[in-house]
Amino acid sequence: MGENEHSSSAPRPTIASLADVRPGDLCFTNIGGLVPGVFPVKLGMLAIGERVRIGRLSVDHVIVVTKAAEWTTRPSVTYVEGPRHDRPTLAMLPPRGVQAMPEGAEGVDLTADRHWNERTAYVRLPEDYPGQGLDVARIAEEFVAAGVEYSFASYLALAAWRYGRDTPKLERWIDRRQDPRRVELPGRKYAVSVRLPVEAICSVLADQAWSMTGKRVVEGTAKQAVTPGALAMSLWRRPGAIWGGPGILG
Repeated sequence: MGENEHSSSAPRPTIASLADVRPGDLCFTNIGGLVPGVFPVKLGMLAIGERVRIGRLSVDHVIVVTKAAEWTTRPSVTYVEGPRHDRPTLAMLPPRGVQAMPEGAEGVDLTADRHWNERTAYVRLPEDYPGQGLDVARIAEEFVAAGVEYSFASYLALAAWRYGRDTPKLERWIDRRQDPRRVELPGRKYAVSVRLPVEAICSVLADQAWSMTGKRVVEGTAKQAVTPGALAMSLWRRPGAIWGGPGILG
């Protein structure tokens, strides 16, 4: 078998379980609860007029994966006749992610009941350089440290922009930025200066985390004018993107 023949038969990476997700992956799902599920997210999506479905997947929320699952051993107690025996068992520490919230971005555990079900799918973007996904995760974590929040006004501004009021003044308001922050990027092994958004809904947080590492994710839109559906559709047929999760795989 020739070298090219052998390399082409290498297994393609997959996302078949939570144990497969990696830093920089994006989780598309539905957000629940009255707050923020209904207000501001559902009402905000209604204002934008966006309803995107990919198979069974209906998109209104995006989470950036920041940490892969880890396997650890934990002691378990087994009672047998005679002395008690402590035997280690293998347990998975769940992966972690960052999501936008009205009161400020937050880190969350990605659990099977909430983040691996028929309403959830994951996508892995191709990296432009080794470790780019780690850098994306690090920038997403900086959104939490900076307390980047959002309001219903964020959705109204995106709705106005989407329906044709794409004026320089509106685009400047949408693209408001904080003062520069120095962030150590593990993939590049040096610090960079970034200006995080003043407000960021979930899709803006995900798009900006990737954009600040040098990858343009959504084409043909103003900076930060990125909705969850537009982000999902831009990645659905993107060359090299790997999709997985129950919402896609069934």
